[in-house]
Amino acid sequence: MVETYQAKYVSLHVRVSNVAARHLYETTLGFKTEKPEAKYYADGEDALCMRLDFDHIRKQIDADEEEEERERAAEAQTNGSKSNGGEHLDEGEAVGEVGRDPEAGKKKVLPVGRSKDESK
Repeated sequence: MVETYQAKYVSLHVRVSNVAARHLYETTLGFKTEKPEAKYYADGEDALCMRLDFDHIRKQIDADEEEEERERAAEAQTNGSKSNGGEHLDEGEAVGEVGRDPEAGKKKVLPVGRSKDESK
């Protein structure tokens, strides 16, 4: 959600009586209780409004992206210094006749329709 939608946080409501869900959200997933909502549900039960901020996730994503950029720069520098006497490293697949797969152009003949015996 952080990367795709640039979400800052996610929030939810949970019944006060739902101890298992509250434990999951608070203890396992790290949600914080913001405030109680009186008579939130149709049966009159209160709800707890809970929220999980994505600040720490955004910081981790930014740090990972910076690390990947440093690695790409170092790799590009390393690859550039490995070339021998003006020769360049191969950067891709072969093209033209050399790169063409001889099996790619062949077509299979499949029987279509009824056989001769069925048409009688």
